[in-house]
Amino acid sequence: MAFPEWDESMALGLPVVDAQHRELIDWIKVLNDAVQKGEGARIIDDVLQKLIGYVQHHFSDEEHLMLSHNFSGFSSHRQEHDFFVTRLMNMHTNIENGEELSAKTLDFLIEWLIHHIKGTDQDYGRFIRMPRGVPNSI
Repeated sequence: MAFPEWDESMALGLPVVDAQHRELIDWIKVLNDAVQKGEGARIIDDVLQKLIGYVQHHFSDEEHLMLSHNFSGFSSHRQEHDFFVTRLMNMHTNIENGEELSAKTLDFLIEWLIHHIKGTDQDYGRFIRMPRGVPNSI
């Protein structure tokens, strides 16, 4: 899979969140590059740990934003976040147990993140940007 670059189709119009999404894509790119270069397991594990920490920080920020705006889709959105964090933690455990990070796994990370940003993140972004007191439809 070709590694995606940030483009405006990923923008939520929420500057802090958009900057964090760019950073997430950069972290996955660093992980991808380490695997492609055949870096040792220790380096890949270190990058993956940093990615996990950043993902948890980012998801926490998003969830606080959703809660502060009473976003009705919070629960299902949080389940998506929990799934991704669990998947990353399982990858970390597998690497600690001597498994290699496969191209298939990297493709999953990339596809999930891009799909999430362009999909459900856009839903809460529109909700937060919507002026309060204005009906959704006429």
